[in-house]
Amino acid sequence: MSDYYKKKKEKDPQADIIALNRVISSKEFKNVHLLWGEEDYLRHQLRDSLCEAMGGVKGSLSFDRFTGEKVSPERVIGMAETLPFMTERRVILVEDTGWFKNGCAEIEEYIENGVCETTTIVFCESAIDQRIRLVKTVTQNGMVSQFMRQTDETLAKWVCGKLKSSGSPISYENAAYMVDVVGNDMLALSNELEKLSAYCLDRTVQKEDIDAICTRSLEDRIFEMCDEVALGNRQKAMSLYYDLVGLRESAYKTVTLITRQFETLVRVKDLATRGRNDKEISKKTGRPEFSIYKYRKQAGRYDIHTLIRILDMCADTDMSIKTGMMDEKTALETLIVNLTRTIA
Repeated sequence: MSDYYKKKKEKDPQADIIALNRVISSKEFKNVHLLWGEEDYLRHQLRDSLCEAMGGVKGSLSFDRFTGEKVSPERVIGMAETLPFMTERRVILVEDTGWFKNGCAEIEEYIENGVCETTTIVFCESAIDQRIRLVKTVTQNGMVSQFMRQTDETLAKWVCGKLKSSGSPISYENAAYMVDVVGNDMLALSNELEKLSAYCLDRTVQKEDIDAICTRSLEDRIFEMCDEVALGNRQKAMSLYYDLVGLRESAYKTVTLITRQFETLVRVKDLATRGRNDKEISKKTGRPEFSIYKYRKQAGRYDIHTLIRILDMCADTDMSIKTGMMDEKTALETLIVNLTRTIA
């Protein structure tokens, strides 16, 4: 089991953000920038900062914006070859085209031959295929910045800063608890921070305020459901599942999150068995330290062999859905019932 949780060293989620902020501060812009990643809040924030730093603001005659899969590559190239009007640089923002997943020979060739020296093209995409040639072309001729989900520690510090500036300070422990409850999506966190700030006005935010006003993340709901599974409470587990159905959550996504939950329990179980403390377990699993006791407690209801068997059940469920042997909803409900039987 000692090798179970070993992973390839992951990229620092802050690395590309720091590098891009350095470019914005120094004004040493490339002729082509690609901003991509699942963290929409940061990606959009840095997109706006980058464009504004180059003079690409709404209303400027030297700023053009193209959005969607129907964008014409020829039109983008034509604007890129147009000299800026009353500014030093023409800025072209191109978003959500799908070119960095499906390829675009015209744009690829244009970048390889050299973008007009008075133009910067900023591509902004939620997802890309890093294997395609267009991505490599931008990497070689410009700058690629990835916006990843931030660590819980970084997000807790961010929550502290945001609430302090709004006049409703919060302790680091409660900020970490909020991240655990709401999740690590910064846009969702930002929305919950606005609600929390308005709710608390000018007083210190307490844990009870978070419980009262914040919308719980899907992951937090899955944890609660898995807790009932671990207790063998089939009826309660199914009741929590139907709450998720009411929220119109994808059954397949729920299977994926249940699998991730039990993968974490395996790691916690193994590390705890070998005498690791909460801080070490937190570092190895990527879960906030204050929440490790919950995982220890949940993992303590199983032996390691049962947890491995449950992961096999999750894998079988995933395969049944992908091969069409069962529809997503039936497969998930069957999995939940079978999971409660492992405890009964």
